[in-house]
Amino acid sequence: MLTKEELQNTLKDNCLNLRFHGRGGQGAVSAANLCVEAFHGYGVCQPKFGAERMGSPTESYVRLSLNDDLVRNNEQVYAPHVVSVLDPSLLGEIDVVAGLAPGGWLIVNTTMDQLSLQELVGREDINIATIDALNIAMEILGRNITNTIILGAIVRVMPMFSIDALADAIMMRFKGSIAGKNIDAIKKAYDETCIYESKNAPKLDFTIDTKIPWQQVSPELPGYKELDKAGVWYCDETIIEMGSSTVNTGSWGEWDMIWNKDVCTDCAQCWFICPDFAILRKKGDDGLWHMIGIDQEHCKSCLNCLEICPVKAITKKLKQGPASCAAPQ
Repeated sequence: MLTKEELQNTLKDNCLNLRFHGRGGQGAVSAANLCVEAFHGYGVCQPKFGAERMGSPTESYVRLSLNDDLVRNNEQVYAPHVVSVLDPSLLGEIDVVAGLAPGGWLIVNTTMDQLSLQELVGREDINIATIDALNIAMEILGRNITNTIILGAIVRVMPMFSIDALADAIMMRFKGSIAGKNIDAIKKAYDETCIYESKNAPKLDFTIDTKIPWQQVSPELPGYKELDKAGVWYCDETIIEMGSSTVNTGSWGEWDMIWNKDVCTDCAQCWFICPDFAILRKKGDDGLWHMIGIDQEHCKSCLNCLEICPVKAITKKLKQGPASCAAPQ
C-alpha cells in the first residue's frame, strides 16, 4: 500500500481514479461527493444512472489530483485505481473489475473471504479489501446505508485524505446525531477493514491508461455488421434478445413476492397492474387464463400486486441476497 506521503507526491503529476458501484438509494453518489469534499486538492465527481429507480444498479466516479489540469474531464471513469462495491449482490450482475488497473484495489461490502472474492472476479493482479459494512451500518446507523462506511475502508488502503478530513466533510453534509453516527461508522470501518495484497499484483502505475478500447460500448450490443438492413436484429434466423429480458432486474427490489396458489382466485388484477409483466399466466385446458407464478428475475418488488390483491394471495419476504432466477414452469 502507498503511504500518505507517497500518494501525495504521486498526485502532483497524476490523477487518482475511483469508481463506486451501488444500487439506487444506497448513497454511491454521495460517497463520490464526499471524496471530493474531503480531498485537499482538485477533484470532480459525477454519477451514472440507468433506470432511475431505487434498487437499480448505479455507478459514480471520482477524479482527484493536485494538478487542476488533470481533473478537467467529464467522461466516466473507465480505468479506475480503486473500485468500491456497496452491495455484494452486484458481483453477480456487473463486471465490477472492468478496467481496474493491475495493482489496483477492489473494496467490497461483504463477509466473503478475500481469496474467494478474488476467484469470483477472476483477477489475481489486483488487491482485495473487504469490510462487513452491513453489520456496521445496522449496529451504528440502524439502517442499511453503507456509503460512508465504504469510505472508511478506502482511506485504509488509499490514504488520499485522512479520517479527520473525511469526518469534516461528513459534518458539512449531515447534521447533529446523523453526522456523529456516520463518523463513528467510518472509524470502525477503518479499523475493521480486512486487507489482502495479492502476490501477483504489480505496483500500481498511475501513468498508464488501462482503458480497454471501446470499453464504453455496453456489452452485448450488436455491431453494425450484425444488423439487418431493415433495422431488425436477427442472427441466424433468431431475434437477438435485448433489454430487460436479458437483465436480472429482480435483484433491484428489496422483497421477494410470494404467491399462494391455493388462495388465488385468478381475478387477474395483479396481472393488469404489474408494470414489469412479471405476473406469469398460462392458458388452461378450460380455455381460460390462470396465474402460474411470479417471475422473480424481473419483479422489482414495487408491491403493487400485494396491495391490489383482494384475497391476500400475494405476500412478501425480505431478500437475503440476489433474487432467484428460477421462474415457475
